[in-house]
Amino acid sequence: MSHHDLDYAGKRLQLLGSRVVEPEQSGHRVIPTSHHHHAHPPHEEREDANPEKGSLDTPKFHKPHAATNFELFYDLWFVANLNVFTSVHDISDFSRFTSFIGYMVLLWTTWGLTTLYDVRFTADSIWERCCKAVHLGVMIGFAEIGTNFDPNDQIVSVFRAMSLFLAVSRFVLFLQYAMVTFQIRKYADGKRPMFFTAFLHLVAAAIYFGVSFRYNLGKSSRVFLVWYIGGVVEMTLHLSFSQMAHVLTFIGTHLGERLNLLTLVILGEGCIILAKSITLLVKDTFLKDSTYTIWSPTLIGLVTAATALIYIIFQIYFDWMHDEHSMSKRHQVLWTSLHLPVHIALVLLLEASSIFVVWARVLESINAALTSFLTVESEFSEDTTSEEASEALANLIQPFLKKYQPLEVLETYESVNETLEDIAKIPNSFWKDPLADNSTLIDYESDRAELMNTMINAIYNAFHLNPPEEEDESGSKTEFWQSEAAVASAKRFILVFIYAFACAGIVLLFLTIMHIISKRRGWSPFNILRTGICISIAIFLAMLSTIAANQEAVLDNKKGTSFVGSPWMLPTITLSYFTVLVLTHLPHPRGWCMGNMKRGTYKEVDERGDHKESHPLTDMPRRNHHVADFEDRRTAYSSADNEVFSPPLPQYDDHRARPHPRRSQDRRSRELSLQDRRHKR
Repeated sequence: MSHHDLDYAGKRLQLLGSRVVEPEQSGHRVIPTSHHHHAHPPHEEREDANPEKGSLDTPKFHKPHAATNFELFYDLWFVANLNVFTSVHDISDFSRFTSFIGYMVLLWTTWGLTTLYDVRFTADSIWERCCKAVHLGVMIGFAEIGTNFDPNDQIVSVFRAMSLFLAVSRFVLFLQYAMVTFQIRKYADGKRPMFFTAFLHLVAAAIYFGVSFRYNLGKSSRVFLVWYIGGVVEMTLHLSFSQMAHVLTFIGTHLGERLNLLTLVILGEGCIILAKSITLLVKDTFLKDSTYTIWSPTLIGLVTAATALIYIIFQIYFDWMHDEHSMSKRHQVLWTSLHLPVHIALVLLLEASSIFVVWARVLESINAALTSFLTVESEFSEDTTSEEASEALANLIQPFLKKYQPLEVLETYESVNETLEDIAKIPNSFWKDPLADNSTLIDYESDRAELMNTMINAIYNAFHLNPPEEEDESGSKTEFWQSEAAVASAKRFILVFIYAFACAGIVLLFLTIMHIISKRRGWSPFNILRTGICISIAIFLAMLSTIAANQEAVLDNKKGTSFVGSPWMLPTITLSYFTVLVLTHLPHPRGWCMGNMKRGTYKEVDERGDHKESHPLTDMPRRNHHVADFEDRRTAYSSADNEVFSPPLPQYDDHRARPHPRRSQDRRSRELSLQDRRHKR
């Protein structure tokens, strides 16, 4: 019985772990058998020692090609924070919109900095598990802070805690990088860039710790901008260092897989948001009215469009995903950086698409409520008294407020009762000829609008579309606060329209740029043409947001603004993305728009790429390797998975570089005959 059989756990846990691959004195690289299931041919395995620096020149790190269970577990906390924040943080005005983006930047950069370490240097051990526990605690802090994160209404304890959580996160990263620096201390190269990386986190931790003392009771400080700037600067410096030092490179790591998983997480969050919206629709239709049989065609179409949009974005993202290891260090860093704006815009787009679905049902409920109000009002006649009119309106509104409970119940009922009392005090002669008394008519129109807006605001509250709270200087509600709240809710939807189409264009534009970065070959004129069409569609979607730039024109329903609030808003985005998906899978035509691709087809490349020739020493197959394999060898990383090769370089026949032998003989004979003629002359 071996010692391994006596272990209670699946594997023995060490105090300190390391991904450093120790070299032998002979200059050959020793690859751990527990993580590496195959060996490359000896011409790749051998790292000839530099006679001047010896074999301990540059440290080499083992690089697994898949995310570990601890990394996936850490991603779950990102999901939890994102879900909680999107649930409690309604984007009701521009200030809350900017705070939403700010929180996403903090959450994403904190996740990103931790991930940059994990994909390169983390090794399962007691030390790493303790560090991971602290990082999980930081994520818990984000969940606590996300419920009250509002820079315009700062809570001192919340903002001070946020700064401390960021400081703890960076300090733990400093300790982790410092440990790696200690592990490679005997190597000639790599210590200095690793030390600078650790020092960067220490400086960031000190800055965030100092910022926490700037928040005082009764004061709102703009020092929180340091968080946003600091997070972006940290990510930028880290990605820049990876291009300058071989030990910090991401070539051969599974960073792309982590970003792909995070994209799936965000798309999953979009599914959750849409499911919650559908739950609201069910509550407002089938549960409130037992006679309701089926949704309207508009509602069914919008639910279908929202679902299809998530599915289409999922397809486009992964269909445009090429082999990550085919990218150079510079392209990989740029491709990674673009995920930050893509993920933020994607969250906002998915949030807005669900609001479009809810908004359609809101309009249906509002139209039904206003129709019932006008029906009651149409029954007023010359013999109607003010008491009867007030009672008829009360019989309509009071049951309605029980069906759609307002946000502020007591204040709403007080306002409704005061308005109904004002209507009851109107002279009875008013109903015989309302136009005779202009002042009384104006008062009635104001009371009438207040009652109708009360019903509208109750519907908004049922669908969680409440406007931002606004009070006068005395802290009390204004006289016609229901009408003001209805206008504020309409302005909120205008904001949703603007950032929905802006983010739809941004997501598609940056996805196209990422596709251009990752697709290194095959850019024929036809592929360039459809890429241009994708960019044009992205710009078109973003420009549609300018329709609602003038809020007053939209509220007055002026010409050219009818698209805002129409049922075609969400289908326009979905159809645009579907067009891009069709363009993506449109077969490449033969014979035209091929450019230099005529000299070799993909089939020929595959046949040549699969061609094997035996190595004279090992009798193992040799394959055509891409430039990333050269980067892999010179960046001091070792591969971990079996049969993982970069895509082969296309070997198109270049007729200019290989002159035809027959033509060369003819040319040589002509030159000889020409020389004979000159001699004869």
